[in-house]
Amino acid sequence: MKRFHNARRCALRYSLIGLAGALLLGSCTKVDDTLGGNLIPDNQQMRAGFVTIDGTTKTIDGLNPRRYVETRLFKTDSIVGSNLSYGYFGTQMNDSIGTRTAGFLTQMVSYYAVPEGYFGYMPIFDSAQILLSIKSLGRDSLTEQHFAVYEIRNNDYITQRERSDTVFYLGFTPDKQTVNTDEEPLFRFTLGGEDKSPSTTSAVTMTATQQGEAYIRRLMLQEGTYKDKYSIYTTDSLKYFIEEFPGLYIAPDPAYRLDKTGKSNVGTIFATQLDASGLSIYGRNRVKGDPALIQDTIGMVLYFYDSYASNGNVSVNSIQHDYAQITVPELKFDAATNAQEPESGAEDTRQPVTQLRVEGMGGAITEMTFTPEFFAKLEEVIAQENAKDGKNFRTLAFSQARMSIYFSESSYDWGDLDPNPSTDGGASPLLSLIEEMNAAPNRLGLYTNYKSLSPVSDYAYSYEQNYSTTLAYGGYINRSRGCYVLNITGYLQQLWNSYIKVKEAAGAAYPMLPQADAQGSIPAGDLAAFQTGYEAWEKTVDWNKVDNRTVYIGPEAYSIFTNSFGVMQGASTVDNELNSPIRFDLAYNLIK
Repeated sequence: MKRFHNARRCALRYSLIGLAGALLLGSCTKVDDTLGGNLIPDNQQMRAGFVTIDGTTKTIDGLNPRRYVETRLFKTDSIVGSNLSYGYFGTQMNDSIGTRTAGFLTQMVSYYAVPEGYFGYMPIFDSAQILLSIKSLGRDSLTEQHFAVYEIRNNDYITQRERSDTVFYLGFTPDKQTVNTDEEPLFRFTLGGEDKSPSTTSAVTMTATQQGEAYIRRLMLQEGTYKDKYSIYTTDSLKYFIEEFPGLYIAPDPAYRLDKTGKSNVGTIFATQLDASGLSIYGRNRVKGDPALIQDTIGMVLYFYDSYASNGNVSVNSIQHDYAQITVPELKFDAATNAQEPESGAEDTRQPVTQLRVEGMGGAITEMTFTPEFFAKLEEVIAQENAKDGKNFRTLAFSQARMSIYFSESSYDWGDLDPNPSTDGGASPLLSLIEEMNAAPNRLGLYTNYKSLSPVSDYAYSYEQNYSTTLAYGGYINRSRGCYVLNITGYLQQLWNSYIKVKEAAGAAYPMLPQADAQGSIPAGDLAAFQTGYEAWEKTVDWNKVDNRTVYIGPEAYSIFTNSFGVMQGASTVDNELNSPIRFDLAYNLIK
């Protein structure tokens, strides 16, 4: 069973006194709700209600807020990074997320036919360009970044895999036998910098090293295994071309490091569309009778992806995260012990945290688990309604369930946020909140399995995409409230139904709430009996059998590789309270 907070037991007596008092006071006012009651069969009667569960409700002595959910960090190495539409490359350094580094391996195929004799006599290499179709940029795309282009030595990293579907995960890093980054690259190029705009760049001229010039001579059939053998460029020889030229690895140049001094955010990770990206080579050839004379200009284009090619379409993204570089003290965490998904059969060392992190690029997200106290709260809602006038409602159905996730500088009460500058001339407190919202993903996804991107029922993102509609799920930032709002009605109903099924199968029963006397006190014996019954209920229910009690909060499915990131308020822990932990606003119908 997942770990959960048990402080409720410590102050149960006080909370029940407060509950009993509320029931007693509520009985002083009589409301005639019988109009039309005779028209509804008794076994079909329903009652609508509304409850807010926000984790801040405290006992009468002001201690121990109830914790309805627990939040933990979650990072998995099982996010698929191969054969995507995009190749990711670049470096991003940020105070809140540390350092991200991305590069990609890609095969390539000739876009144009290369007929016999095309390269002519003694061809001259003039220049090489990398063709880019950049579709994604982060906040700092103007900082100059240096990149290196390496030759992939062989295809063993693909052929030696047991599975034939060439699935690679983001944590994949090529070994020295595949790509030797200790050697000089083939080419170097830069993006960003003064008067340069990566967003509009389609072709970037590269600087060729000696290794690069030798590589070009092989491509032009002047050297190597296929010297003067144009058959390598025929359609039926594509397999042999891939064996001879396994592809390229494009990554940040290790000879140049980003300088983050005095800045909170530097650099970005670019995403280039592979079917519109590739390598372009330009040159000239000579007159055979007089090599001093130029005969023709020549060129060739090798694309990183061609949907019509039978071979040469494998690409692999590799992204690393260095959380040791986080500089904000309250956001630091040990990824290995408190975020990384444990190996099968290994101990889960992750502890509950207050921060709710969401980042793309295979970074850390948030795992959220509903505690028994959440279900106890709903059981008590039913019991309170039954206690009002002797009804016998057995369960409930949600008509709407909203989950709100607040930014760290936000609050349940928007009026608590002062938009004015401080008296000492400082900036408005709202500026930090606005900065948080600007940096964060525009939308959150909620998943029962993050590795496979299996969504909760409300977040049917494939349906939304295929039918060009907008789901009631929402999941977007509500800037007027400083939070994300997710409509999870279907999921919570399924969760509640699963709990009821597991409870009944185990023969568990939630205990009767003790009744207060006219003075609002509850006999100690009744309190003790309730506590005994509560512990028995909690122990008897097999919480591991409650379907999808744990869910994952991450970027929306179609922006899983976003540069954006956010740190919000999760759930309070034993040691740390939050101003506005995750909140649930539930409209329900009690039913018999």
